[in-house]
Amino acid sequence: MRYSLASAAGKGRINEDVVVVFERDGVTDLVLMDGATPLTPERCVAAGASDPAWFVRRFAHDLGRVLRADASQEALVLEALEGTRAAYRAAGGSADVPPYAWPIATLAWVRVRDPDAAGAHALELFCLGDSKVLLQAPDGTVRDLDPFENPQEQATQAAVAALVAEGILDPAARWTRLLPMLRARRHEQNTALRPAVLCLEPRGPFAARTARATAAPGALLLVASDGLYRLVDTYGLHGDASLLDACRARGLDALLDELRAFEAGKEAAGLAAKTADDASAIAWRFA
Repeated sequence: MRYSLASAAGKGRINEDVVVVFERDGVTDLVLMDGATPLTPERCVAAGASDPAWFVRRFAHDLGRVLRADASQEALVLEALEGTRAAYRAAGGSADVPPYAWPIATLAWVRVRDPDAAGAHALELFCLGDSKVLLQAPDGTVRDLDPFENPQEQATQAAVAALVAEGILDPAARWTRLLPMLRARRHEQNTALRPAVLCLEPRGPFAARTARATAAPGALLLVASDGLYRLVDTYGLHGDASLLDACRARGLDALLDELRAFEAGKEAAGLAAKTADDASAIAWRFA
């Protein structure tokens, strides 16, 4: 198969990621979403495993319903959100729910056009949040197609490091201390005039990152959630090139196994707010 998918929940958690592929009209749409961890125990929507899990799956459904090869990705996102927003209200998401409790998600969407006469595929990106999109050329060189440093994640990691320095090693105790900061951030994300994440009620155009690229025959594309990309930016087990090499040689399931094996050991303690995060990816080997 030309592409493969993988998605796994963090230890003992609900999987709030979704990976889905749509093929139609000379276009293949690769969609990866990472629902943000809920910051309140209350549920707004009874269906689904959690509000974020419901949100990413419902939006993926609505996006698949409206997809057209001749429409822009931004227009299709807004059109799909109309259906998702209506479904959220109908399912119990009332107007008095505080903004920090509204579900949000990252969105990494790569539209792959059918190959040209030389066998090359045109790629079109629409990205919100901090997923990773990497392209390895046939000669092994790697391009980050969506270079993005998430300042909020950096702030979280700094806060976690400060708590560890205080001697707060229990993940649950760290989470309790971080919760006011995380709720303030979630409120800001859901009420921004130019939202940088996928949210239910954008108050203006999305601050999405868009790009175009070309994948030659023999290239490898990897779309990964930040949970899987911990192998690089949190744990330092790989660089981008070695991550793509490992993906090519061993596959996505082996990368997930490597991630979970490291997180089960003592070396991972205190490196992140959550001891294990949902981890998902889509890999495409261009023939």
